[in-house]
Amino acid sequence: MKLSYNWLKKYVNLKESPEEVAEALTMSGSEVGEVEKAESDTIMELEITSNRPDCLNIIGLAREASSVFDLDLALPDMEMTSPPEEGPKVECVIKAKDLCPRYTARVIKDTSIKEVSNKIKGPITALGLREVNSAVDVTNFVLMETGQPLHAFDLDKIKGGKIIIRKAEKGEKIITIDEEERSLKPDMLVIADAEKPIAIAGVMGGKETEVTKETKNILLESAYFDPLSVRRTSRELGLSSDSSYRFERGVDKGMVEKASNRASLLIADETGGKICAFYDVGEAPPEEPEITFDITKAGEVLGIDLERDEVERILSRLGLEITGEDGLALTVKVPSFREDLRRSIDLVEEVARIHGYHNIPARVNKLVPQIERKKRDRLIIEKVRKLLYSAGLNEIMTYSLVSEADVKRFQGLSGEAIKLSNPLSEEHEYLAPQLVHGMLKAISWNLNRKNESLRLFEIGKIYKKGKGKERFIEIPVLSVGMTGLLRRNWVEGEREMNIFDLRGATDLIFRRLHLEPEFFPEKVEGLFPSATLGILGEKGKIGFGGEVKKSILKDYDIDSAVFICQVELNRIMREASLENHYMAIPRFPFSSRDVSILCDEAVIAGDMYRAMASSGEDLIQDIELIDAYRGEKIPEGKVSYTYSIKYGLPTRTLRDEEVEAVHSRLKEVLEKKFNVTFR
Repeated sequence: MKLSYNWLKKYVNLKESPEEVAEALTMSGSEVGEVEKAESDTIMELEITSNRPDCLNIIGLAREASSVFDLDLALPDMEMTSPPEEGPKVECVIKAKDLCPRYTARVIKDTSIKEVSNKIKGPITALGLREVNSAVDVTNFVLMETGQPLHAFDLDKIKGGKIIIRKAEKGEKIITIDEEERSLKPDMLVIADAEKPIAIAGVMGGKETEVTKETKNILLESAYFDPLSVRRTSRELGLSSDSSYRFERGVDKGMVEKASNRASLLIADETGGKICAFYDVGEAPPEEPEITFDITKAGEVLGIDLERDEVERILSRLGLEITGEDGLALTVKVPSFREDLRRSIDLVEEVARIHGYHNIPARVNKLVPQIERKKRDRLIIEKVRKLLYSAGLNEIMTYSLVSEADVKRFQGLSGEAIKLSNPLSEEHEYLAPQLVHGMLKAISWNLNRKNESLRLFEIGKIYKKGKGKERFIEIPVLSVGMTGLLRRNWVEGEREMNIFDLRGATDLIFRRLHLEPEFFPEKVEGLFPSATLGILGEKGKIGFGGEVKKSILKDYDIDSAVFICQVELNRIMREASLENHYMAIPRFPFSSRDVSILCDEAVIAGDMYRAMASSGEDLIQDIELIDAYRGEKIPEGKVSYTYSIKYGLPTRTLRDEEVEAVHSRLKEVLEKKFNVTFR
């Protein structure tokens, strides 16, 4: 944004030099990058942040200077007092109200288009704008003055006396005032007459209806166009203008009619034309919210004592209106040109920057040592991470955004996924409702690069829809994925990973966190029913694990078997213990016995484990499943399990007859409860 020092002084009676003004504006947030002399004027180049479109005009910067230097602001008259003349009739129709909520047009008749006077030409040429004629130059003048883009049409060249604001039709073209022919897309907003487009809304007017020296009647446009629509059109056409630059950032809805009034009066003055009817269709009511501003709390935030008089002065100079008060709590009405002010803290920032950040003393607060450096939840996650590292797993991190296809692929796990209102692409439409997709994608990426034996884990978050006030829930989750060979060496040979290796990784975590979850058969979408386990904690299900179906793996271009699990860490955090337990080396020897059983495939090994453990009182120290066999000499529908049971006491050595008695009782329990036979 360029600022003319001489133009600025028309609205604020500045005594300071251009350099002093530039310094003050920079310190208040409107950074001045360059200051250049231009004949009798000084031009400043400002960097205006995207949240301050109100400063993309001379009046907005004059308001800033007024507040910084505590000077009165003298604004030009923008009210239409004289009644309109009789003139040509125009019909305005909005067919795309979502992209143009309000459109105004004013007719100015009997104009004499010529070279504009110096009071208009001087300021705009100082800012680098090209001189055209008395009508177009006025619209540029008002644009730079108020920030509201305007466009002047030659009314007599508008077919059918009709203005239609609509989306472009397929195949339509327009020659813009830069004499370039441009092809329009159906989603682009245009201003059209009864036959064809005559302007690209918010971007640039058409060549056929531009104002020339022969123009007698003018139609002056002032409207509010959707910022996203203007930005999209400008980017697709590769066409940018001073108007599109401001529309993209959002213009003041309260300035639409005022700017039209201001420009109409100036055009009439410059061309001798007569101001006729004003057409106003649609509505875009300016938002002017009221915010409660507590002076005491604002002072606490800034670390200074704020005086009420200073606060009221700063707010009023910035154009804000104090409509009520309750002690030191003020009710502040925000004008329509400040859409960036919506919270009390926004007003605190306004007071701070005008007061001057350099006037706020720097101080170091007293450091209070923290008794607990790390919270319990963080310590648990760190322990889980270290345990998995020690087991040979590698950590990965995946995107927390997924596509709709990824959600539907695991619909049972995803549930009602959370869709973003403004996704960057179709690949990142939803917040991740599960980590299975990310794990499989990471495995596929590695396999395609010949890294074929993988043991991976991720500690991330999934997102679910909540209930009541808690609309969305963020859940910390552990995901583990395995594929390929567990080992390959000349001593032990090769062995591929299986579901028990996955179970071993989770068992390690549960054991070291002193948890005793139960594992049970479960059907999980996308996993083989015969190789899937649910994980049950003290207060419900905490996760699942199993082998991924080949139909799912095909979508990820994976040929080898993949075993995957997902565990909710928030459940683990509530039940886990970080205490370390010491177990002395046994002073007395243990005695081991093996038992080989033949049972139906429907019998759950975990149920047999619990039955054996409860049958031996305190004598059974450990039970280990060392073999599961189906095949030759094993009847169909049957499976052979071999368990190794360790017997012992910490206080003495057991006699053989004691071990045999307990072992026999254990076999009786298995035989009666599960109808097994012994091999």
